Amino acid sequence: MTRLYIRTASRLHFGLLGWGPHVRRQFGGVGLMIEAPGLELLAEPADRFHAEGPLAGRVAALLDRIQGRWAEAAPIRRLGVKVLQAPAEHTGLGVGTQLSLAVARLVLTASGVEATLERLARLSERGLRSGVGLHGFVHGGLLVDGGHKVSGDLPPLVSRLVFPADWSILVVRPPAPPGRHGRDEAAAFAELPAVSERTSERLCRLVLLDLLSAVASRDLEGFGAALAELQREVGAAFAPAQGGVYASPESEALIAEFARLGLVGAGQSSWGPSLYAFGRVDDDERQAISAHLRARHALGPSDVAWTHARNVGAELMIEPKADFA
Repeated sequence: MTRLYIRTASRLHFGLLGWGPHVRRQFGGVGLMIEAPGLELLAEPADRFHAEGPLAGRVAALLDRIQGRWAEAAPIRRLGVKVLQAPAEHTGLGVGTQLSLAVARLVLTASGVEATLERLARLSERGLRSGVGLHGFVHGGLLVDGGHKVSGDLPPLVSRLVFPADWSILVVRPPAPPGRHGRDEAAAFAELPAVSERTSERLCRLVLLDLLSAVASRDLEGFGAALAELQREVGAAFAPAQGGVYASPESEALIAEFARLGLVGAGQSSWGPSLYAFGRVDDDERQAISAHLRARHALGPSDVAWTHARNVGAELMIEPKADFA
């Protein structure tokens, strides 16, 4: 087997659509895959599983778990996995999901087993609540999943749209603790009050009739208005768990600042702390906005970044390429 390279993206999660005893399908969700920050991994044949590079401890644990859950006819191939690039975890960008899926895809491909959605989900143990990151890994784009009919099933992909490439996306990470994850996240959901049936209906209407329709018709202002309203509704539902509509007062101040700068659709990805906003801005405007935010809110160089949507899934390559190795 030759060397394998995989590149995948980050995920913005715009919100869940419903949970509680009155909801026939639990959670559901809407989100967008973005080009940066991304993850890049290299895998080579080895006599034992091992990992190196950023998040090597996480990768080693993933390899152990995959080995324990292996149930394929083909024998598992041992790999040495090197993480070439990876952003910080627990910032609301779905890094853990993308990392887990990327490692699972490498092992499946090296072992000669087709990397179906079901196999990826089983080996990575992802998609247990939101399916956006799982489907985004495969397809990219703007995605809506239909939630879980029963606990442990795969949330179906009910919509995928190509997101306009000329809409710039601002991603800001304010100084704040990591977002909820693992047992802390599970405990938060266990204590979270059920969303009202009326609120769930409103969220679904906002997604179907406003947000998706605006993207399909390339209406940035309509998309921004729908997303901002969706964020307010979801944030209010999550306020008992995170102390407010957003994770911190600083996040709320930044989101208000985005609007004053002419950006639209501002919100918080998942539990945060990462924030986002959208606009049609050229290079000079992007630089000016970045400088303003860094100076006004004491943000570091890596805390403010611009990117675009990623409308394709993870890329798997055999043998190195000059622009990727």
